[in-house]
Amino acid sequence: MIARLSCKNEANSLGTIGTATYPTVQSAFRAFNAAFEGVVPYMYLDIKGLVTVGIGNLIDPVELAQALPFRWKNSPGSPATPEHIAAEWQRLKDDPALAQAGHLACAPLTRLELDDAAIDSLIARRLADNEAHLKSREWFRQFDAWPADAQLGLLSMAWAMGPGGPGEFEHFRAACLGLDFAAAAAECGIEDIGNPGLRARNQADVALFLNAARVLENSAAFDPTELYYPRLVGDSLQRA
Repeated sequence: MIARLSCKNEANSLGTIGTATYPTVQSAFRAFNAAFEGVVPYMYLDIKGLVTVGIGNLIDPVELAQALPFRWKNSPGSPATPEHIAAEWQRLKDDPALAQAGHLACAPLTRLELDDAAIDSLIARRLADNEAHLKSREWFRQFDAWPADAQLGLLSMAWAMGPGGPGEFEHFRAACLGLDFAAAAAECGIEDIGNPGLRARNQADVALFLNAARVLENSAAFDPTELYYPRLVGDSLQRA
């Protein structure tokens, strides 16, 4: 049985970002990923000891952090200087134990944050970059015509692995090239040893690709542009 996660298909301020990803996927993307990574406005160390912010957005090396509009937590209208950003970044980097402590351990150690609009912008840019990279690969070039659930499944994998990751799975990429999303569901799992947080994402990705397979099997009943997840596509769930 596939676990059903509580990701709501709600709109957010990402809007459409000039890509071919369906609006239903774009509007759900932040909430979908927040279920696995949280939304953290301040810097923290991820499980690998890399400085991160937002929804798992790496800002390592420090120049990536300095390019963002960090502001002071206790004075939201006051922007931080590149020197302040670098100092806070280095303070976290110098304490590798924080990588195992979780992002909440970094909250009292940080004085800078991003506002919600900056986080949305960061997500949108990375999402667009990931999509462009994925579609440059032969096996994902039909992405624009994929069911919305399959689009989100691939983007989810790329968010967790980096955009080059999904193409490293030989059987997965062959399944995607052949639009065999049932086979893709069986081959999409990301290794979670040392990172148990990936288990819930893996379960969600399996559900997404299985949904896509069922949408393609019965296109008269299901709208490929609609994101059905977290619902599971079946005989009782059909086009309105």
